[in-house]
Amino acid sequence: MKKTALLTVPLALAACLALAPAASAAPDSTPALRCSQAVDLAHVPPGNEAFYNAVQQFARQSGLPGVPKAVGITCRGERTLIDGGINAYPDSGPVILRGAGISPLQEYCTQSVSVPVLYGNGRFPTVAIIGSDCTSEADPIAV
Repeated sequence: MKKTALLTVPLALAACLALAPAASAAPDSTPALRCSQAVDLAHVPPGNEAFYNAVQQFARQSGLPGVPKAVGITCRGERTLIDGGINAYPDSGPVILRGAGISPLQEYCTQSVSVPVLYGNGRFPTVAIIGSDCTSEADPIAV
């Protein structure tokens, strides 16, 4: 067998794996939201303790089970998968939170609540989606 044939099979396999869609732990029916601000609460920048504490307080008041892991602000529905439809978010339950623009990651949260908040120094009423029991995973829309 020629050396080129021996190299072709591994290269073809690598190409197929690289082009395969990203797997998601989220079921296809999970609502996905693209948010103008999406924050992984495990990595809140220094100096934002007031924001972190406010999210914790809203989560407790709303009855969110578990410890808040992610929050999305000013969100709109989007396709869960590249070839799927938009699933409506029912204001609680499982949700996928994605940041603005194209990001390689999304947060899949098995628990969430929506909370009315004032954004932009209190000038704009909007809704924050707070999630717990979240997993960071590849965003199949961005991949």
